[in-house]
Amino acid sequence: MIDQYGNWYQDYPGQQPYQDPAYIRVYGQRQPVQQSAQQPQQPQGNAQTVEVLPADSERFVLDFPVGNGQTKLFISKSDTFVGIKSVSMAGEVSVDFFDKRPPAPPVPTLNPADYVRKDELSALIAEAIKAENPPRRAAKKEDE
Repeated sequence: MIDQYGNWYQDYPGQQPYQDPAYIRVYGQRQPVQQSAQQPQQPQGNAQTVEVLPADSERFVLDFPVGNGQTKLFISKSDTFVGIKSVSMAGEVSVDFFDKRPPAPPVPTLNPADYVRKDELSALIAEAIKAENPPRRAAKKEDE
């Protein structure tokens, strides 16, 4: 049965649309779609797929086998580097590493004036003690 909006409903349980004369009148007989086994499409032109793999170290990237004409991208598990390993069709291997670590802070320069020399140490200690304990003045007696 087809309602006024074009929706098909079963007249009895198990009825298929092709068994309903009203459905065939409205929509005609549809041919079943046959699915053919198609082969996956190959990339066209210069398209290339690159596999991304996790890596423990740079040594892992260098030792990992890559077939001719393939490229593999490696990202370190600690997120410190990215490596790209490519092998040409002739078998030439190229490996590039890109560092993802932030730049190291600048190393402070040594300024000798910021440090105390051994011969100056005793004079500085004496000055510090003198500043801690100022000399006492004799108190004037009010009785006199």
